[in-house]
Amino acid sequence: MPRRPVRWCVTALLGGSLTLTTTSAPAAAEEAVAVPIENPRLDRPVVPSGAQPQAPARWTAQQTQLFSAKLASHPERLQAASLNRAGPGTLTTRLWRVQKGAEVTLTWDDSPSPLHECTPGEVTGGQLYAVIVAGDDGDVSTPFTTKGTVRGTVNWQTTVTHTFTAAENNPKVTFASKQPDKASKCGPLLTRFAATQNPAPVPYGNKKPRLPTPEAYKGHAVIFPRIVAADCNRSPAACRFEQDDRYSFRYYDRPRMVGQAYINCTRNSITDERVVTWEELPYDNITQYFVDKEHKPLTPQRALLKESYVHVATQIESGFTRADGNPLEMATTNPLRWNRTEDRKLSVSVQPGEVSWIEVQPARERITGTLVSTTENERLDITVDVPSGSLADRFYQRTGPLSKVEQTRCGDARDNARTPDNTIGAPTLRAFGPVGAQPAGMTTRSRPVRAPATRAGRD
Repeated sequence: MPRRPVRWCVTALLGGSLTLTTTSAPAAAEEAVAVPIENPRLDRPVVPSGAQPQAPARWTAQQTQLFSAKLASHPERLQAASLNRAGPGTLTTRLWRVQKGAEVTLTWDDSPSPLHECTPGEVTGGQLYAVIVAGDDGDVSTPFTTKGTVRGTVNWQTTVTHTFTAAENNPKVTFASKQPDKASKCGPLLTRFAATQNPAPVPYGNKKPRLPTPEAYKGHAVIFPRIVAADCNRSPAACRFEQDDRYSFRYYDRPRMVGQAYINCTRNSITDERVVTWEELPYDNITQYFVDKEHKPLTPQRALLKESYVHVATQIESGFTRADGNPLEMATTNPLRWNRTEDRKLSVSVQPGEVSWIEVQPARERITGTLVSTTENERLDITVDVPSGSLADRFYQRTGPLSKVEQTRCGDARDNARTPDNTIGAPTLRAFGPVGAQPAGMTTRSRPVRAPATRAGRD
C-alpha cells in the first residue's frame, strides 16, 4: 500500500494509567563499577598454620599451595596462594557478569615466597609469574615480577594492576608461575584480589527471535548449556536466578497493524465497530538453543519455556520478582508475564474518502541474568524477552486519505489476478462504470428515468 499522510492519531495506553512519560533505558556506564570475585581474600578454607597443598575455595588451581595468615605475613593478616608446589603452578578464576568488550582493571597483592627452602637466587631479584587472559587471536600473557627479598621473609607489593579488554563473556584469568626451577616449591604469593570494569554497551540491537546463545560453566570450565538446564529443572529450588540489571531493560517493540483496514468509499462518515485482538509471546535463548544448536526442539514442538522447562521458568519468575524490589517474593502486582492476550472493542468513525486502521506498539522487557545451581558448581547465562507488566502498550488509531489506487478501487469489484472466477454473481461497477473495459460480448441499453407525474400535472 502506498505511503499516505496521516490526518490524525489517537494513542491509548493499555494496562496502566495514562501518562506522558517514556521509559528510561539504562545508559552506558561512564564510571568503573565493581566486579565480584569469588573468595577474593583467599580466606576459605581456613589454613590453621603452615601451608596446605589445596586450592582456595571457588578457584581452580594446579600445583599451588595455600598459606596460613601467619606464614603469609600479609599486612592485613590474609591467607595467600603460592604459585609453586612441586614446580610451577596456576591459579584460575572467572570474572562473572563481565561482557565481551568491557575494559577490566584487575588488582592484587604479591610477594616472594618466605619459605626457608628457597635459595637466595630464587628470591633476591623477585619471582616471576604471568597473568593470562583470552585475546582476539588467542591467549595473551603479561609478565610480572614480585619485589626482591632475603630468604625466609616476605616483601608484599600492594595493588599490582593489570588492565585489559575482555575478549569473551565472563573472561577467564589465570595466574601462572614462571619460575625457572621446574621442581621447586618456592613460588610467588598472591592475595587480596579485586576488579572493576567499564561495562560493555547494552546490546540493544539483538532481535528477540535470535537472542545471544546461552553460556554454561561448571566451575570455570565451559560446558554444554543443556547440562545446566537439565540440572536446574530437577526442582524449583535447584537453581537461583540472578538478574543482571545492567543488561536488562524495558522497551517498545515496533508497532504493527492489528485487525483490518476499513476503507470508506461512501459520501458519508461511517462508524465501524470492531473487536481488536492481539497476542504477545515470549522468547528465550534456551528454547532457541535447543532448536539451533542441539537440533532437538523442546517437547511439545517449539513449546514455551513455561511449558517445557517448568522449574527453570519458575526460577526466572522468582529472580525477576526479587530484582523488582520484592526480595521476600511476596504477592506482587508486577509478576513476570510469559505471554499476554488483549481484546479491545472499538467504535471508529471513518470519514468519507478515508481509510482507518489500528496499530499496537507492545511494551516488552529484555531480562538478562544467570541461573546459579544451589547444589552443583554450575551456572547458565540466559536471556528472555517477555511482555511487560509494568509498562503500558501503546495503542494507535490511524486514519488518512485514500491513495489514488484506493480511490480507483472504490469503483472496483476488488478481485485480483488470483481470483478463480470473476464472472459469477451480480455485475459490479467495474462492468458498467468508468473503471475498466466492458466485458466482451456484453451489450448494454439505456433508458431515461422520469419522476412520476404529480396530481397537478395530470390535472
